[in-house]
Amino acid sequence: MAITLQIVGHKKTGKTLVMTKLVAALSAEGLPVVAIKHDAHQAQMDVPGTDSDRLAKAGARLTILNAPAGSFLHYRQPQSLERQVAALPPQTICLIEGHKGAAYPKLVLLAADESPSDWASQAAIVAFASLSPRPDVSLVGSEAIVTWLKKYLRTTYYREENKMATDSLTHFNAQHRAKMVDVTEKATTNRRARATGQIKVQPATLSRIKEGKVKKGDVLAVAQVAGIMAAKKTSELIPMCHLIPLTGVDLAFTDNDQDTITVTSTVKTKHVTGVEIEALTAVQITLLTIYDMCKAMDRGMVISNVHLLEKEGGKSGHFVFEG
Repeated sequence: MAITLQIVGHKKTGKTLVMTKLVAALSAEGLPVVAIKHDAHQAQMDVPGTDSDRLAKAGARLTILNAPAGSFLHYRQPQSLERQVAALPPQTICLIEGHKGAAYPKLVLLAADESPSDWASQAAIVAFASLSPRPDVSLVGSEAIVTWLKKYLRTTYYREENKMATDSLTHFNAQHRAKMVDVTEKATTNRRARATGQIKVQPATLSRIKEGKVKKGDVLAVAQVAGIMAAKKTSELIPMCHLIPLTGVDLAFTDNDQDTITVTSTVKTKHVTGVEIEALTAVQITLLTIYDMCKAMDRGMVISNVHLLEKEGGKSGHFVFEG
């Protein structure tokens, strides 16, 4: 997973200047840096004086502009920010200019007429800064921001990386026996996960399900309730899974009008750990319930392609399935 930090702020707060300084400082230490920003030059890449040219000269190994014509003019279609970040090599340092609505950690550059309280609605803010002196901000000037970022990377990311290098089996205790991972110190954030899976049935079975002619009752209604119940009971089924208070569970059904039903779950929480397993459990139990409701007439049903589609929230950032 790439290490991400967004540099956000309104116009004329110095975002590109700070981006350039950070890229140069990290690149000088031999760190792999990628720079992503909104297009400001109608997709003119590497033209002297444009932001992409400045970032490239500062040392960015890759510069991506999000433009209506595409991203960095190397994609035939525009790519989402999340997809771009997910495609980066692990431990790449990804500095993102703009994209206020994204879920990555944010350094906010304040304008002269702003205060930190003006950004109360934004999530994942890790620091406020300014290029001009002001009493309510401790990070003032580009050099202070560079120093802060180096410390932030050491304490937030590389400390965890080194810990994993010496104790990568975090599900085992000092006696090398299984344990539930301690998440006491993790931050509470909004988290969401989506998962999907399919069940292949005989065409006649699908027709009877859609027409409500299965003897046991409304197959999809029963399966939906089963999936919601399963999500809430995940910690009772998966030994090392944490008990998580869920704030939302939803299941959607689609079919190909032939022989396949696709189930998609969406699970949400505001907690210290994610709900990927809850989303996957909801899908699995929903599919098994469909099987149970229809097995008397179709024992050859096949459950397949169950996987995580997306997760967001928490330090690891946004994951999008690429398959």
